[in-house]
Amino acid sequence: MDERFACLEENGIENLEQLQRALKTKSAIQSFAEVTGLPLDYLTILRREVNSYQPKPIDLKDFPGVDPDVVRKLHQIGIENTEQLFPYMLTRQARSEFARQRQIEYEDMLELTKLTDVARIKWVGPKFARLLIESEYDTVEKIADSNYEELYLALIRVNEETGIYKGKFGIEDMKSWVNVVVQDVPRVIQY
Repeated sequence: MDERFACLEENGIENLEQLQRALKTKSAIQSFAEVTGLPLDYLTILRREVNSYQPKPIDLKDFPGVDPDVVRKLHQIGIENTEQLFPYMLTRQARSEFARQRQIEYEDMLELTKLTDVARIKWVGPKFARLLIESEYDTVEKIADSNYEELYLALIRVNEETGIYKGKFGIEDMKSWVNVVVQDVPRVIQY
């Protein structure tokens, strides 16, 4: 493993984003295998593993409760999903300016920011993201710093009140999710 990672580094790969770009397509994997001498099967599995760390972007229209007019305004400027919206939501000032320029209420931008933030966590889909932001655990930072048992109880309570999420999750799921998965999500959005 050390030799293979050294080979990646020798070929300019220093982080997951660079590796993901280098292994983006089957033809890119083939080319990278030829250049590096790394086995094609290894690179294919590595790509699959790297991609599993990055949640897929969620279409903004798929979040329950988001104002359709806001989704339409964003669609008109080419923003359809959380990945495309993310760069505009990093700071309060950026959100305010973005909202002002697009004639969108700041509260709507803050709601989308929180949905985008929690949607970066592995295994969070649009309905679970909504459930999270309806609770007091509405940001990656709050979830990462939470007591998993208290988070679990809060989500159960909110879901009983709203019926947002139809899936099942248990306290043990919550424990490993908070203590392992959420801890790897960078806390980059400022509130």
